[in-house]
Amino acid sequence: MNMSKSKWRFRQDDLDTILTVINQGLMKKPYHVEYHDTYEDGTPVWNGEKSVLWNLMEQAYPEERAQMMRRMLAKMEELGGLQKGTHQQKLFAFFEKYYFSVIDNFSSMLYNEDGKLYEKMKLAMLQGTYTNDTDPLGQSLGDGKSPEVAWVKKRIQYLMSKYSFGDYDAKTAEGAITVRTSAQADATTNSIVLRLTPAMKLYPTIAYGTTIMRGARTDAGKPCEIVVDINGTSDQQLSVKSADYLLDIGDWSSYVINGALSIIGKRLKRLKLGDENEQKVKILIASLTLGNTTSLEEIDVQNISTLGGSLDMRSNFRLRKFLAGGSSLTEAHFADGGALEEVDYPASTSYVELKNLDKLTNEKCNTEACAPNVMSYFVSGCDNLQPIKMLIGIMDAQVGQVPHSLRYVRCVGFNETFTDGRAFDKLSQLVDGTYQGIDAEGQYGNDPYPVLDGTINLTTGAYRDTYDALMTHYPKLKLNIAKWWIRFEDPEVKRICVENWDKDGDGELSMEEAAAVSSIGTMFRGGSFESLKELGMFGTVKLSNGAFQKTTVKESIVLPEGCTSVATGAFEKAIVRTIELPSTVSFLWGTCFHEARIDNLIFHGTQPPQKYGYWEFLGAKIKHIYVPDESVESYRSANLAPWLEYEPLSKYHS
Repeated sequence: MNMSKSKWRFRQDDLDTILTVINQGLMKKPYHVEYHDTYEDGTPVWNGEKSVLWNLMEQAYPEERAQMMRRMLAKMEELGGLQKGTHQQKLFAFFEKYYFSVIDNFSSMLYNEDGKLYEKMKLAMLQGTYTNDTDPLGQSLGDGKSPEVAWVKKRIQYLMSKYSFGDYDAKTAEGAITVRTSAQADATTNSIVLRLTPAMKLYPTIAYGTTIMRGARTDAGKPCEIVVDINGTSDQQLSVKSADYLLDIGDWSSYVINGALSIIGKRLKRLKLGDENEQKVKILIASLTLGNTTSLEEIDVQNISTLGGSLDMRSNFRLRKFLAGGSSLTEAHFADGGALEEVDYPASTSYVELKNLDKLTNEKCNTEACAPNVMSYFVSGCDNLQPIKMLIGIMDAQVGQVPHSLRYVRCVGFNETFTDGRAFDKLSQLVDGTYQGIDAEGQYGNDPYPVLDGTINLTTGAYRDTYDALMTHYPKLKLNIAKWWIRFEDPEVKRICVENWDKDGDGELSMEEAAAVSSIGTMFRGGSFESLKELGMFGTVKLSNGAFQKTTVKESIVLPEGCTSVATGAFEKAIVRTIELPSTVSFLWGTCFHEARIDNLIFHGTQPPQKYGYWEFLGAKIKHIYVPDESVESYRSANLAPWLEYEPLSKYHS
C-alpha cells in the first residue's frame, strides 16, 4: 500500500508503557502481568482495569481471545524468520529482528544526553522548582536492552504456557517428559495427581493423549496439582510440557509407568521416582536416561526392581544425593569433582567409581548391599572418604567366593589411620595375582597389580611380611607403622608367646617384646607344633635344660642370635624336621641331642662348638648336618659326632 496516498496513518502512541516500563517511566512491570493484576499496594497494573468494553470482551470471547493470541504468536514466529530452533527461540527472533536490533543503531551519546535531562529534573526537584510523583533518576533507563531482553524471554515462556502454544501444545514433543501409563496408574486410585513445581511464574501444563491439561497460574517454587483421570485407558501417552522450566515433577513412585524413561529439564532440582518404602513403589521403568538435567540435586530410584543397566550422571555436577537401594542398576557414573554427599548403591552394582568428590564420607556412601558383587573399584581424590576402609569392607564381603568378584582396583589420594593391624593385613591379598589395576583413564589391564597411591597410618602394629609385600608392588604407598608384629605359623605357639610375653596386651607379640625375652624356659617342652622358627626373632635367650625335650615340630626350630649354648637335654628325644643354631652357639652340653630325630641340623657358626662329653649325640638319628661351606673340614675334625657326615650349607639352600 502507498501510505502517502492513504487516508490512514499508522502512529505509535504512549510507548512509555512498553515491555517492562509502567506509566511512570519505571521498569516495574513483571513479566507475568495480566489484565487484572495489581501491585503490592492494591492499585491495578493497567489503567484500563475498569474499562467496560474490555471487561465485556473478556467475558464474552474467552476462547476466541486465546485462539487469536495463538495466531499472533504463530505469525510472530513466521516473521522472526528463524527456521530451526525451539518455539522460545523462534519467538525471541521476532523481537530481536524488529526491536532489539534497532536499539543497537542508536549511539550511546544519545542515551547519555537523555540522562542529563533527568539529572536536571532531579536537581530542580531538590531545589523545589519541580514536582512529580516519580523520582526523575528512576526514569533514566539508558538503552534498557539487558533487562528488556531478560523480560521478553520470560514473557514468551509465560504467554506460551497461558495460551497452550508452542512447547505447551499437545502436538509438540520437544522439551517434554513423555511416558506411557497403564490403567492402574496410581497405587490406590485410578488417577494420577501430578505435582509440578515451576522455576518461574507460569501455567504448568501436561498433555494426556491429545488433551491439554493446564494447571493454575503458579508462583515459582510453589507446587501445582494437575489431576489426570485414567478412566480405564491403557498404554496412554502422558507428557509433562516444557520440563526445562520446572524445578520438580513430584513423586512418581506410585505411578505404573512402563518402558524406558528419559528425563530432561535443565532447571529440575529433584527427581523422585522411587521410595524407601518398597510397598509404595509401583513404577515399572526398565531404564532411565538423563538429558540436560544439570541442576539436579537429588535422585531417588529406590526399590524400582525393574530399573537396570547403567545410569550416566557425569554431567550432574550439582547432584548431592543419589539413592538407588533396591533397584537393579549395575552401574552409576557420577560427575568428576561434583557436589555428591550421599550415595546408596543397590546390590546389583558391580562398578564403584568415585572421583574428586570432596564432600562424600564413608557414613554417607553405602556399599554394604553391593559389596559382594563389586568387580571394579576406582576411588581417586575423595579427601573426606576413607577408600581403603571401604575396599577392605568389600573384600571382607567376598570372603569365600571362588573366584572373588573384585578384580580391578585403583585407590589414589588417601590418608587413613587404622587402629587394627589385622585390617591392614587384608591389603596383602591384593598382590596374590588375582587382582589387577586400573589406569588413570579407567582402562583395565595396563597395571598387573592394583594401584594404591596414598598414606596409611597404623597406631598399632602390623606384620612385617605384609609391609614387605606391599612395598614391593606399591612404591608410592606410604606406610607409617607404630610397631611390628611377629606372624606365627602355629596358633598354639602364638598363644604361648602372647600369654607369656605380650606386655602391652594387644593380643600380639611385637618384635620389641620378643627382643626383650631372655629365657623361654620349658614353655614348649613335650608339645607338638607346626613351627618354632619365630623364636629366631627373640632376644639373647638362654636355653633351659630340657627346653624342647620330647617336643615334636613339623617344620623348624630357629634359635636366636646371641644364644651361646645348647643346654643339657635341650632337644632330647625331640622330633624335628629342621633345627637352626645361630653363629653365636659355642658349646653343646651333655645329652642335648640325645635320641633326637632330626632331618636337618644347621650350624651357622664358622667355628665348631665345643661339647661337654660323649652323650650330646648319643642315640640321635640325624639325616643331614649342614655347616658353612668354608668350615666343613673344621667340623669334621672337631669330632662332634664322628659317625655323622657334614655337608656344605649351600647344598641345603639349593
